[in-house]
Amino acid sequence: MKPFKGTPTDYSLKRNWLSKPDDPVKPVDLVYLYPSSCMDPFADVICLVDNKSMRSSAKRNCTQQAAAFEEIANIYAPFWRQVSALKLQTLSFEEVDEAEWAEPRTDVYAALDYYFEHLNQGRPYFLAGHSQGSRLSYMVLSEYMREHPERYRNMIAAYCLGDSLTKQYLEENPHVKAAQAADDTGVVISWNTEGPENKGHESLVIAPGAISINPLNWKTDDTPASSEENLGTFMPHLLRSGLKKLPVKADAVLDLERGTVVVTEPRLSKCAISKIPGFQQAAAVFGPASYHGCDYSFFFLNIRENARMRWETWCKEMA
Repeated sequence: MKPFKGTPTDYSLKRNWLSKPDDPVKPVDLVYLYPSSCMDPFADVICLVDNKSMRSSAKRNCTQQAAAFEEIANIYAPFWRQVSALKLQTLSFEEVDEAEWAEPRTDVYAALDYYFEHLNQGRPYFLAGHSQGSRLSYMVLSEYMREHPERYRNMIAAYCLGDSLTKQYLEENPHVKAAQAADDTGVVISWNTEGPENKGHESLVIAPGAISINPLNWKTDDTPASSEENLGTFMPHLLRSGLKKLPVKADAVLDLERGTVVVTEPRLSKCAISKIPGFQQAAAVFGPASYHGCDYSFFFLNIRENARMRWETWCKEMA
């Protein structure tokens, strides 16, 4: 395992957990790694674990993403040092990667050690992340879980949305398997959501050789899924917790060349990250029709039901 950088955050302290149930009552857990949340213009490239901007945004993200699992899972979410969101657009891919392998990796691995040693108590669990949180999840799956196969065996599935699962990554990590259906277990579920107009545009989160699974029909080919298969489409609130239900539902079809989920419903184009006030500059980073902020919310209820299905399959497999 690569050497760590810096002193890990102390996860024996409750203040370093965004979510840590005092009395977990559900038979399954969720370990959630939030996306880039530090919007502090004065923060360093790696923001401090007690940065108020990061903590505030992380709490909001938890209510908009991890909440998809709250009906079936105890939610554990550590606060962890991460690359500042405002610095991401100024860094090269190589610089971002180097920064994430530093203090962010140190904290996430330390949080997992504490979780497995003191909190998990042998329960099966989901891993879920988004964007930078998914980037760290891929590190966990490739390196941490290789070192801890006994912990990996208890993972029902990993939802790594908003960052690319690539063919090269899977070749380099044969112990990691991509989801192929709605109910396989021990697998990684991944997609990046965009509109047709993003075709041909580079994106910070779409890598060469990316693969996805359709979040409505749970197929890996380009069979379209209509909006009728969507149980509910939402938009994250920008300044407060929770989601806003939209009157229009997202459809989904895989672009096998780009490895993305394409939403063709034109009335949802206003949800593109570049159309949100204050985020217009995101087009240069994610493309003009990226639905990066909606990877969870467009398919929120389908994710919930899918997690329930994978959990039920896990129980049958373990019986």
